[in-house]
Amino acid sequence: MLSYILGKVCRYRSGVCIQNLSRSFPGYSYNEINACAEAFYRNLSRIVWETCFPSLTKLVVHLSALQIIKELGRRQRPVILLLGHYGNWEVLNKLPQCTGMPVKALYKPIRIQWIDTLVRKRRIRYGLELVKSGQALKVLLNNKDHNSLLLFVADQFPGNNKGIEVDFLHQETRMFAGAEQLARRLDAAVAYLELSARPGHTWEMDVQVICESAAGTTEGSITRTYARMLEKSIQRAPAWWLWSHRRWK
Repeated sequence: MLSYILGKVCRYRSGVCIQNLSRSFPGYSYNEINACAEAFYRNLSRIVWETCFPSLTKLVVHLSALQIIKELGRRQRPVILLLGHYGNWEVLNKLPQCTGMPVKALYKPIRIQWIDTLVRKRRIRYGLELVKSGQALKVLLNNKDHNSLLLFVADQFPGNNKGIEVDFLHQETRMFAGAEQLARRLDAAVAYLELSARPGHTWEMDVQVICESAAGTTEGSITRTYARMLEKSIQRAPAWWLWSHRRWK
């Protein structure tokens, strides 16, 4: 019902959604694009529901992913987990309970105060620590010897002529350079985080290593590797990415 309201009644950013899908999947037919858009609105309604009722959700971390995270953390440097607006990223507020490690997430305050307060309370409920994006370097430099995780949603549009240019979903795309700049400054390990939907409001988390030591990487290499990994996730299950976001301008 909610998906019908979002997609058919309110037509929430339907034009942006169709345009993004058409540009990203040039081989898709008209019917395939529409089917993918409908699936996106169904998935978006699930995410909205789970965000409103977070106690319903369950985060399952693959044993292999947990082993990778623990191994990367043995260097006593931060581990940066790069993810996209793919699946229900809000469920990651339960990651501290699943890993037993300190987990921080970059956070941009919302202008409307009461909404900002509500969102913050929901995100820190299970032990997640929020760090304002402009303070990330200072906070992590003060804690760089600690075995901590940093969540970084890195697929936003950084602005024209900003960030790093990558080939992403058949388009020249700008992505934020901040994640890899921070990683090199801290000599952090970097991994890609992927969420997969399962029945019963359950999400499975897996990770893939991008680099074990960012200090020796070349400019753009971390971002381009992340972009390729995210692209593969989207191509496997397109409807879970946030197609209503104005990603290309």
